[in-house]
Amino acid sequence: MSTLLIIQFVLLFYDTKCSLTTHYYMKLIHQETLKVLTSVPPEQNEEFKGADSETTNDFGTYDFVIVGAGSAGSVLATRLSEIDNFRILLLEAGGEENDFSNIPGIGPLMQIGDLNWGYSTTPQKHSCLGMKNKKCLIPQGKVVGGSSSTNGILYSRGAAKDYDKWAEMGNTGWSYKHVFPYFIKSENSQVDGDVGYHGKGGLWNVEHTEKSPFFSRLAEASLELNLPIVDYNGKDQIGLGLTQFNMKRGKRQSLGTAFLDGARKRRNLKVVTRALVTKLCIDLDTKITRGVEFIHRNQTFRALVTNEVILSGGAINSPQLLMLSGIGPKHHLEDLGIKVLADLPVGQNLIDHPVFSGLRIHTQNSIQPPDFATMVEEFTHAFGPLTKSYNMHALMFINTTNVSDKLPDVEYIFVPPSGNNEARMVSKIFNSDNKLTQFLEEINPTNDIYVAVVLLHERSRGTVTLKSTNPLDFPNIDTNMLAEPEDVDTFIKGIEFALKLFETRVFREINAEPKLIQFCKEFGQGSRQYWECALRHMTLTTYHPCGTTAMGVDGTMSVVDSKLKVHGIQGLRVVDAGVFPSSVSGHINAPTVMVAEKISADIKREYAFEENTEGGINHTEL
Repeated sequence: MSTLLIIQFVLLFYDTKCSLTTHYYMKLIHQETLKVLTSVPPEQNEEFKGADSETTNDFGTYDFVIVGAGSAGSVLATRLSEIDNFRILLLEAGGEENDFSNIPGIGPLMQIGDLNWGYSTTPQKHSCLGMKNKKCLIPQGKVVGGSSSTNGILYSRGAAKDYDKWAEMGNTGWSYKHVFPYFIKSENSQVDGDVGYHGKGGLWNVEHTEKSPFFSRLAEASLELNLPIVDYNGKDQIGLGLTQFNMKRGKRQSLGTAFLDGARKRRNLKVVTRALVTKLCIDLDTKITRGVEFIHRNQTFRALVTNEVILSGGAINSPQLLMLSGIGPKHHLEDLGIKVLADLPVGQNLIDHPVFSGLRIHTQNSIQPPDFATMVEEFTHAFGPLTKSYNMHALMFINTTNVSDKLPDVEYIFVPPSGNNEARMVSKIFNSDNKLTQFLEEINPTNDIYVAVVLLHERSRGTVTLKSTNPLDFPNIDTNMLAEPEDVDTFIKGIEFALKLFETRVFREINAEPKLIQFCKEFGQGSRQYWECALRHMTLTTYHPCGTTAMGVDGTMSVVDSKLKVHGIQGLRVVDAGVFPSSVSGHINAPTVMVAEKISADIKREYAFEENTEGGINHTEL
């Protein structure tokens, strides 16, 4: 949404005949958009400065302390608090969600502003070259619901082969047949998908937005290239699918909303927001986890635990807290003067989904958006542009080397023109330098299609390391994208296939052609060198960090076991996307929820009651 458009209509908003609800949302969007676009990213956790570190206050004793009320933490707290005898403390560094964050159509603005941690990468050598200081932003939700409160709300599980690979790596119980029921358990599907592949009656809603003429055009082009129309969360993933969103009646449904809102009414669950956990309390001799220390309202507190501390801070924050507490690579911790409790490869397997943002297709087909007041009015009735997160209309999955392989290696996210000039907003989200900003400003908002090309299984690996021993300092995040030549090769194959899609008859009718990237034109438009130049300047992440506390059979190559318990430390688990041992062929929020559902069931069995899981889990047992 362009700032100019918002200001223009909000200035007139008292003259409109819209409802009071529409007036409220128009004013809200205007105020919050200006606030976000003028915000300055923090360099550390400044709001927790000044806390009294001399006195540690007692915060009580609990059976479980969960660190992070994001996607996994919200699910864990909800499921564990179903057992009346469990006393649970859930600590969240951020605050509450709001009406602004629940509007899908302003999703890009959620990647900056005060609902985010404000992370960015270290200066990169192989990617992010078109960003200021060669740094890409790494948005991570700092709010109840975590990144599910700020992300693109795409519901995409990945492929069956992804999870079978986890099991083949020695992680017993993580094959597709074992994890599939936990996807089903959380889902309340409203989509017309493949029979037997979707859940009904779960807490987390999944729905489509209305189908557009643009999707129909894409479908015709796909069929011309022998790609089927699929439910990409169903039997087959390869092909084109209408986007499935975690929305309910046109509004974002985060895990905080879907799960935690109801659970917070239970007496055995205590939720504390704006609480930054700074240390794990672990007995140096027995290696038993005793509790956590955290900052809240400028005071330091200690909460003790009888069963477990569960880290659900995400693939950036969980490894940081582990390393600050003496669990991590020995050489790194010793360099910082941290006593080593467990020498484990924490932060050493950072995986993401790199996305190429430079494939823009110019067409002769123009669209004119409704005026702002109309869009907001439509949103209040659960339809229209503001219900479409990032204006994403369709996803496509392909394997660039073997068309018959059911494991995709590239994903496309199709975004038709919105009609609004969003160059300023996109430039801020990308952290663009001058030449990339100029490219963005040349995009025609009424004619040009954006195709995000996503690399699903990158070979390159990054790291998360400590900047210092101060828990208020942000960690160093080195994504190291495109370090491996194979990643560039797969990307270029993916771009070449996308170009074929826009050479089909239905797109030739509107004269579709790729826009020239001026700062790479010296290599000759369309050449390998041209695309490699574009990739290295315009590849960023899809904000899907995982793998930094990977599960595995021992502590040489992994941080947690198949029950997600930290190797060598008693009473400590990690339950978030960091435990993924390898990448998934989709977006990571749905798999993260699955992981939390599965481990919640494991914990209940371990401490409360028995449940048969032999040979997979029956729906009735969940």
